[in-house]
Amino acid sequence: MSWLDGMIEDSEARSQDQRLDRTADKLAPGVFTGALGTIGPNLLRGAIEGGRSMQSTALQLGSLAVESDLNIGSSYFPDDGQVADQQQFRETQARDIGESTAKSVMSLRPDPTEVGVVGQILGEAAAVLPRTIAGAVVAGPAGAALAAGAPAGFASKQVGMAEGLDESTATKKGLIDAAVTGIGVALPAAKFVKPILGDAAIAVGANVGLGMAGRGATASLLESNGYHTQAAQYKVMDGTALATDAIMGLAFFGIGRANFRRPTAAQVDAALTERTNQHADIDTAPGAPVDPKSAMAHQDAIRSVIDQLQRGEPVVLPDNIHSAQFLRTAEESSVVAPSRDSALVTARQDLEPKLRVELEQEASGILPNVKDVKAELSTVAQSIAALDDSFKARAKEFQRQGQGRKQAEQSARQAIEADRLDLADRQASLNEALGGNRSAEQARADLNAMDRGEVPQRFQDRLSQRADAIVKGFDKSPLSSGIAEANTKLTMAQIARQEITRILDDIERADPTLQPKPLDIPAPKAAPKPEGAAPKADSVPGGKPTGAKNAPAENDPAVAPKGEVAVSDPVVQVADEILARVEDMRIGTGAMDADGNPITVSARELLASADADIAQATQDAKGFAAAAACFLQRGL
Repeated sequence: MSWLDGMIEDSEARSQDQRLDRTADKLAPGVFTGALGTIGPNLLRGAIEGGRSMQSTALQLGSLAVESDLNIGSSYFPDDGQVADQQQFRETQARDIGESTAKSVMSLRPDPTEVGVVGQILGEAAAVLPRTIAGAVVAGPAGAALAAGAPAGFASKQVGMAEGLDESTATKKGLIDAAVTGIGVALPAAKFVKPILGDAAIAVGANVGLGMAGRGATASLLESNGYHTQAAQYKVMDGTALATDAIMGLAFFGIGRANFRRPTAAQVDAALTERTNQHADIDTAPGAPVDPKSAMAHQDAIRSVIDQLQRGEPVVLPDNIHSAQFLRTAEESSVVAPSRDSALVTARQDLEPKLRVELEQEASGILPNVKDVKAELSTVAQSIAALDDSFKARAKEFQRQGQGRKQAEQSARQAIEADRLDLADRQASLNEALGGNRSAEQARADLNAMDRGEVPQRFQDRLSQRADAIVKGFDKSPLSSGIAEANTKLTMAQIARQEITRILDDIERADPTLQPKPLDIPAPKAAPKPEGAAPKADSVPGGKPTGAKNAPAENDPAVAPKGEVAVSDPVVQVADEILARVEDMRIGTGAMDADGNPITVSARELLASADADIAQATQDAKGFAAAAACFLQRGL
C-alpha cells in the first residue's frame, strides 16, 4: 500500500463523518442523568469539608498558641529557631490539609458534563444540609450558619488554589462563598412576615438574590485579578445556579422553622400543668396502684390533705385510702439528718470556694509602698499642724500684693482653711488606703489559714448558719408530715370498732355466755274439771292474770324503761368507756373568728347537747300527748 492509498482512506473517513454529522464532543446530560448517584459521594464531600475545616482551624489555633508561648519564653531564653520551626510545621501541615481537601472535593463533586441539573442540585443539598441541621440542633441559627458557611468557604479557597488561583484571590473567593452560604442559612430565622407562605417566598427570593450577588462578586474578583477563564464560569443568571439557590433557600427555611421555633406561653403552661398532675398522681404515691380504685383513693387523699392544710385543720385521711393497694418497690432506708460534724464538713466544702474568691478580692488591695504612704501621712499631719503658724507670713504676702491689713488677714485665713481642707482630704484618703491595706493583709492571712485547713474566725458564723440550714433541710414539710402522721393513725371509728371487738372478746373468754339447750319434757295430761268448781285465784273475769304470776313482770327487762335498758346494755357501756379514753375530737364549723382562725367545737359537747335536745323533745312529746288526750275526753 502506498501513501496515496492512505490519503484516500482519510478522505473517505472525513467524508463519512461529514455525511453522518459525527462529532467528538460529549453529549449533553439529561435533566435526571446521574441524579441518584450524586447523593452518596456528596454526603461524603460535606463531611470531608466540615472535618477538614475543623482540623485546619484547630491546627492554626494550636500552632499560634505554641508560638505565643515560645515568644514569651524567648524574652528570657532567646531561641528564634524554635519559633521558625513551629511556623514551618504549621505551614506544611496546613498545605497538606488544603491539598487533600481540594483533591477530595474535586473528585466527589458532580461533573456538569456528566450529571444533569437535578443531580447537581441534589449533590449540593447532600453536602450542605446535613451539617446545617447538626449546627442548628447544637447552637441554633448561629451554629447553622457557621456549620454551613465555614466549610464551604474553606473548600472553595482550597479548590481555587488547586485550579491555579493565587492565595490572596482564593482567600477572597472563599470568604464570598462562606458569607453567601452562611447568610443564606440565617435568613429564615429573620421571619420577614407573619404568614408562613409569605415568609417562605421572601426567604427563598432573598436566597436567590444572595446567590446572584455572590456569583457577580466572584466573577468581578476573578476578572479584576486577571483570571478571565475562571470568571466566565460564574454567570449571574446561570439557570442551574438559580434553581439550586431556590431549592436550598426552601430547605434552609424548613430547617429554620423546625429548629428555631420556641414554645408558646400556652404550651409551657400546659407542660407545667401536666408535670404537676404527674407529681400529684404518680410521684407522691407509695407505689403503682393495683387498680383504678386505689389510684382514685390516692388522688382523693391528696386533694383532701391540701384542702385541710389550707384551712388550718389537722390532717385526717379519708377511710378509702387505707383499703388502697400499691405495688411497692424495695423498701428504701429512711432519710436520716446528718450529724453536726458532717453538716459542718459539708458546709465548709460549699462555702470554701466563695470565701476564697472574697478573700482574693480583698487581698488584691495590698499597697506596694506602705512605708511611703505612712511617711506622706506624717508629712501631711505636720503640714496641718504648721498651718496656723503661717498666718503672719501669708498675711504679709497678701499685703505685698497690694491688699490692706484687714483684707490681707482675711485672705490669709481663707487660704489656710482651703489648704486645711485639701490636706484633710489627703489625710483621709491615706488613712483609707492604710485601712484597706490592713484588710488586705488580714485577707491574705485568712487565705493562708484556709490553705492550712483552718477556718478563719470571722467566717465561723457563716459556717454555722450553713450547717444549720443543711440539717434543717432534712426536716419534713407540713404536707409530708401531715400525710405521714395520718398514715400512721386510724380514724376514731376504726379505733372504736377494734377496741370494742377486743374488749368483747376478752369478756367472752372470761365469762362465756351460756347457750340454752332444749329439753325433751312431755306435755302434761289435762285433768277433768269438776262441775261447779270455783275459779282459780290467779285469774279474774276478763282473762287478766293476778296474783304471784304477775309480780315478776316488774323485773322483766322487756318491759323496763328504755333508758334503763340502754344503761344496762354491755355494748353501750363498753362504747362509753372507750370514748372516755379516746382524746376528744374538734369539729370545724366553717366559720372564722376575728383573727381569721377556724372555729371548732368539741365533739363531746356537741353530742351532749344533742342528747339534751332529744330528751327535751321526748318530754315535750309526752306533754303534747297528755294535752291531746285531755282535749279529746273533756273538750278543753
